[in-house]
Amino acid sequence: MTTVSSAWRSKPFRRVWTAGAVSGLGSEIGELAVPVLAVVTLAASAAELSLVRAALLVPYLLLTLWLGVIVDRRARRPLLVAADLGRGLLLAVVCGLALTGWLSIPLLVAAAALLGSFAVLSTLAEFSFVPQVVEEEQLIDANARITAAQSAIGVAGAGAGGLLVQLVTAPFALLLNAAGFLVSGVLLLRLRVVESVPTRRAGRRSAVREAREGVVVLLRHRVLRALLSEATLWNLGNEIFMLALALLVLRSYGFGPAALGLVLMAGGVGAFVGSLLSARLTARFGYGRSLVAAMLVGNSAPVVALLGAGSASVASLVVLTAGFVLSGLGIGVANSQAVSLRQLAVEPSLRGRANAGYRLVSWGALSIGALAGGVLVTALGPWAAGMLGAGLMALATAPVALSPVRRMRRIEEVQEVQNLPAGRFVQDARPEPA
Repeated sequence: MTTVSSAWRSKPFRRVWTAGAVSGLGSEIGELAVPVLAVVTLAASAAELSLVRAALLVPYLLLTLWLGVIVDRRARRPLLVAADLGRGLLLAVVCGLALTGWLSIPLLVAAAALLGSFAVLSTLAEFSFVPQVVEEEQLIDANARITAAQSAIGVAGAGAGGLLVQLVTAPFALLLNAAGFLVSGVLLLRLRVVESVPTRRAGRRSAVREAREGVVVLLRHRVLRALLSEATLWNLGNEIFMLALALLVLRSYGFGPAALGLVLMAGGVGAFVGSLLSARLTARFGYGRSLVAAMLVGNSAPVVALLGAGSASVASLVVLTAGFVLSGLGIGVANSQAVSLRQLAVEPSLRGRANAGYRLVSWGALSIGALAGGVLVTALGPWAAGMLGAGLMALATAPVALSPVRRMRRIEEVQEVQNLPAGRFVQDARPEPA
């Protein structure tokens, strides 16, 4: 069985966890405050609001691979500090401009693009940094605790953000968001941890070739390839499903925003509970069986829920809510396990680039799913389009269930996949000579 011990014994991890929780809560507040600032304070049109949203997401497509190279070339803690302090100072400036009447839509779009860039850097650096502050047997528990915190913040943060924006207005809510990032940056700045940094080599290869290394490792590794397929299919289906669900609940069934919020909050509650159970289930049943079982439950529950919610009734709302609890439960168990697996599958010197390739493909499916969802809902109606999206989510389990993961008893066995020593990954990733 996989050996799992508590990451909470590590003082550096406790500080990293606290910093992530503080900045995560601030991000949830900002997620609501930024569009409210655009619409209410700046009287933005729908097109201008979409520009602000697009500016936040464009860095995920344009910068992910290149920032992955930077993460693998540098110590990760300074990058995390720079990302948090940068976002905190930027949001403070935006708040000041809004209060003095100098903020405009073009300035807000530029600020959103910078915020998105800092967010990509933080996500990639944290993925590679967490294994540096805990022992290998603590990694599953560390990721479970991080996932649990993110789930809890997701449940409470949206409500807190809405209340704050209502009480103190969007600019001051953004100031609280800025404070969260600044506190997080200071906590990480004071952290003392010995971090392995890749040795600088004479004649370093180009960033393009280094980015390609990470993508090649990702695609050649059978387990990572399976996890990438699962995440991409799930993201694609989930975007279609969520768009259809919103229209089904709000328009077709006429339940209203509160009912939709209840259903979505149920998913967050399930994910929180699943995150707490993840390490225990892994230690009890072994890595492969617990991961595949959790994915089967989490990815298939939306299909069952939508099948049981065929009419505008309280019973349908109850079925949807229960389905989201089950879906969140499975996802909460599986997410922390999958992250741990991806962290151990490749050498530390390649983690940033391999994760960047993973994020680029899986996040790229979000924009495709959003566009496809609108077309499918228009052509098929919300319920049929939702079933199609939920079906893709259920199908996403297949690549992992058919991969070597299902036979793993210990998570460390991922390093033995394909009978390649961990040190061979870098060599196999290099392009063939011309």
